[in-house]
Amino acid sequence: MKAIAAAVMGIAVAGTAVVLAAPSRASFDPADYFLGRTRGEAVLHKMFGKPVRITVESVGRKAPNDDLILDQVVREAGKAPDRRRWVLRRVSANRLTGTMTAAEGPVEVEVEGPGASIRYRMKGRLKVDQQLTLQPDGRTVRNHMTVKKLGLRVARLEETIRKLD
Repeated sequence: MKAIAAAVMGIAVAGTAVVLAAPSRASFDPADYFLGRTRGEAVLHKMFGKPVRITVESVGRKAPNDDLILDQVVREAGKAPDRRRWVLRRVSANRLTGTMTAAEGPVEVEVEGPGASIRYRMKGRLKVDQQLTLQPDGRTVRNHMTVKKLGLRVARLEETIRKLD
């Protein structure tokens, strides 16, 4: 179960009711959106167990080579804060690749219009798929994350991420 919790704490994390606003018409650029401070509020739903509220405080900056470095502190009630680091590099106009401390192997990001798909694997043979959608206000992103093991969904996370600056 720790591996599942770690998987869903990967990027940022929303309330129990999922109300998706219409996506923005603007293009979403995760490398720009995550510069500066963001805060995610999420609910993690594991296959077994009660829903868990999670918050993620993130600070993003550009490295000298233009990579995005995103440092996160993930908080879950009753547990010590967990730290994550993402490093993402643009490889084409709509694709980024990189690493995340809890991922095994590369993180792949595909961007299309107001959305981005993020895929990576984690310990325990977990496959993580995140769908980020920029909302019409341009400052809010919805994150829908699914974690699978052997093709079965073992967890999902619904998150609202907001730019703070």
